[in-house]
Amino acid sequence: MAADTLTKQPARETFHFINDPGDAINEAAIGLTEHNPNLSYSPTHKIVYRSDLDAFRQDYVTTIGFAGGGHEPMFAGFVGPSFLSCSVSGNIFASPTAAQIFAAIQLCQPPNAPSKGTLVVCGNYTGDILNAGLAITRATAAGYKVRFIPVGDDVAVGKKKGGKVGRRGLSGHVVGLKIACALADQGESLERVGDVMEYIAANSGTIAVAFDRVALPNNVITEIQTLPPATIELGLGCHGEPGLRSISPVPSPESLTKEMITLLTDTSDPDRGFIPFPKNGKSEAVLLVNSSGSTSDEVLARFAELAIEELESRGITIRRLTLGPMVTSLKQSGFGFTVWRLPGFEEKGVLSRDEALTCWDRKVETAAWRQ
Repeated sequence: MAADTLTKQPARETFHFINDPGDAINEAAIGLTEHNPNLSYSPTHKIVYRSDLDAFRQDYVTTIGFAGGGHEPMFAGFVGPSFLSCSVSGNIFASPTAAQIFAAIQLCQPPNAPSKGTLVVCGNYTGDILNAGLAITRATAAGYKVRFIPVGDDVAVGKKKGGKVGRRGLSGHVVGLKIACALADQGESLERVGDVMEYIAANSGTIAVAFDRVALPNNVITEIQTLPPATIELGLGCHGEPGLRSISPVPSPESLTKEMITLLTDTSDPDRGFIPFPKNGKSEAVLLVNSSGSTSDEVLARFAELAIEELESRGITIRRLTLGPMVTSLKQSGFGFTVWRLPGFEEKGVLSRDEALTCWDRKVETAAWRQ
């Protein structure tokens, strides 16, 4: 039986291994970079950047991913050769400031010298977009070359509800950046890198499910609102935003997977038919199975197999699979599927099928990406 609304449940206590909540992001970034020769850290603006950035920025397009904290390893864990040039983090679930984003743009372009430009990417959230807009306006006025692409990929937010604001950003931008950053590392122009990023965003979708809610680490011991017994929430946002619906009793893994894949692939749904799969014929795709914090690889692997089987039954063949904690919501229990429809063999556009797979397979030197 499905319920459209949740009755408020009693809170329970949870704990966080932190010192001062205000220092949590800095301490995490210091721990990530201190013993990694590929990474450096600017604590003033919470910027993690590749250690060879001073040389790299002279001849290549640079890339920035930014978000609020609490979603690690996104984006700091994806900084390094063949992936992001740098990442910027706000406080927990709060956008970086315009000053932080502007400082990252300055870091990514050589002073008093020509630059190939910088691609800036974030999830589609109002605070992120407002602060990026302020930073990029300032950067452009100062002579920096910047392209900004916010990505929304959550199919739980339909077209009618999303309106002009669009879908929430979940993990689709991570998929897109894997390709865009590979192209940047090969010397492609900012125009091409940005066009490919937009193309992938337009051909991707994500749906997530949560088994509990999110507890903010504003103290060592905090309260967490629980879901009702034997209930999961389909489409819950990565900051605890309301989902598409709650489901009780908990469905079987096979039934849940089928519903999630339907939301991603049903092009007959006028409100959620985001990914342009052809109505007839075969397609190929990349699948990311993401842990939202505490879901184990063993559980993800089982759901990955179910998703591959379900997609195959719909004429969609998975050519590449990545699973693990890529975009988390602190230690939330849950997972999500991101599907990127690969270019067709005969498709003419900004990216060919073979180039897409070559870029996906390109080795990176980061702290968290799983090859």
